[in-house]
Amino acid sequence: MNEFWSRRTYFFELFSEHLLISFAALVLVAILGIGVGIFVFYNQKARAFIMPTVNFLYTIPSIAMFGILIPLVGIGLKNALIVLVLYGLLPIVRNTYSGLKAVPQNYVEAAKGLGSTPIQLFKNIYFPLSLPSILSGMRVTTVMVIALAGLAALVGAGGLGQAIFRGLNTMNTPLIVIGSLGVSVFAILGDQFVAVFEKNNRLQRLVSHNIQSRDRNFIRLNVLVLALLVVGAILYLNPFTTTNDKHITVASKPTSEQFILGEIIAQTIENETDIEVNRNFGIGGGTNNMHPAMLNGNIDLYVEYTSTATMNVLNIEAEKARDLSLEEINQMYQEQFNLTWIGLLGLNNKYALAISQQDAREQNIHTFSDLAKHSSNYTLGAEFDFFERSDAYRGLVKTYPFNFKRVEEMDINLRYKAFEDGRINAVDAFTTDAQIEALDLRILEDDQNYFPEYEAGIIVRDEILKSYPELQTILAQFNGKISTEAMREMNYKVEILGQSPQQVASKFLKDFK
Repeated sequence: MNEFWSRRTYFFELFSEHLLISFAALVLVAILGIGVGIFVFYNQKARAFIMPTVNFLYTIPSIAMFGILIPLVGIGLKNALIVLVLYGLLPIVRNTYSGLKAVPQNYVEAAKGLGSTPIQLFKNIYFPLSLPSILSGMRVTTVMVIALAGLAALVGAGGLGQAIFRGLNTMNTPLIVIGSLGVSVFAILGDQFVAVFEKNNRLQRLVSHNIQSRDRNFIRLNVLVLALLVVGAILYLNPFTTTNDKHITVASKPTSEQFILGEIIAQTIENETDIEVNRNFGIGGGTNNMHPAMLNGNIDLYVEYTSTATMNVLNIEAEKARDLSLEEINQMYQEQFNLTWIGLLGLNNKYALAISQQDAREQNIHTFSDLAKHSSNYTLGAEFDFFERSDAYRGLVKTYPFNFKRVEEMDINLRYKAFEDGRINAVDAFTTDAQIEALDLRILEDDQNYFPEYEAGIIVRDEILKSYPELQTILAQFNGKISTEAMREMNYKVEILGQSPQQVASKFLKDFK
């Protein structure tokens, strides 16, 4: 409750975003789903193609669908709406078709005998009698869409999922609980809203012009409440007007470090210019999603790491990438993408391997080569990306003779929890991780110098620098001013001490001056 009340404005904003995303998706799903369901009922050839296609779309993992669409439509609301609509179609299309098909044929024949036209048949027979099935599908879709809208935060569309992911990324349990409860309560209320129309076939009788005034007023009341919530959310977010025609979107990946650096950049721009800053923090998928978003103009600047840029964006092999200077990287970025590196901040967030200080002392392990000799006694835990990247696990085991007892893949934000719980006793780490100190870990020496450097720098779209040339000087003031140790300390304040990224960034800027 303290967390909620102290950040109530933030949560009201997330609720408003979640409401509008869900409402827009459900309106589109209802229109398209019912329309497609009616179409396939009357068209057998179309049914043979459309129904399997809708079923197939439903089998694609939702999180993968968000990522697939990024190169096509970018990040943000458009991406989220497309995914939510695609996933919401199946229950509505199937239930609409099933409801129409289940209409007793003797009713239809009797209506035909009385001279009803096809339109009259649909209006007076098919549609009213299929409504219970359609509304049943709508209830399922409502709950599913509201729940899936929580994933929209991964592509920068906002909503209550942002609180969940931010909580996971900053080790803030209250944020996770508030976001999760918010989505759950929202889904329950949405289900009950549709149930108002489904109960006792109220909507069926409304269509048939045979509904009591009490039921009619009850439906009107529920619609009025929804309308007020939607209008209130629109007015609260105020998306149609802006107090400033100068604006910029600062983005971040979903880690504490990125949240903090994003806040440092955003607050600096706000403090030293009249440019309005839109924060789009916590975008999932890392550079694979951030870079296309920059090219599409969905975001304007973010913090990137040198080796990630050379290998994941420029597609340069790790060995060749080691010898590239920032000037060379920047030149390629400008020529190929019209993006500029402002400079390097000073911190080097490179890969490392870590074990407990106790194990390191007892077994005299100081280097990767030392760990390799004892690796059969260790279970290594690392994030999924670590096992896929060319500069990580695949090359690591070729450089060092590791033979781990077991290897476990897990979310990047859960691997330290797994270490703390004893599931693993060796972990891949980043040199700025707060848990290095919190868990009393020993960062081992990469004695063969396998892992490349990951120096952090700010990337800005050239179009933005042309519009706001003052950003070059304002952001360059941080070049070489944020050390690896300073970054680790700031991460510690967020992940271990529970401070917000905004507070930590504000304190850094106050001391920086």
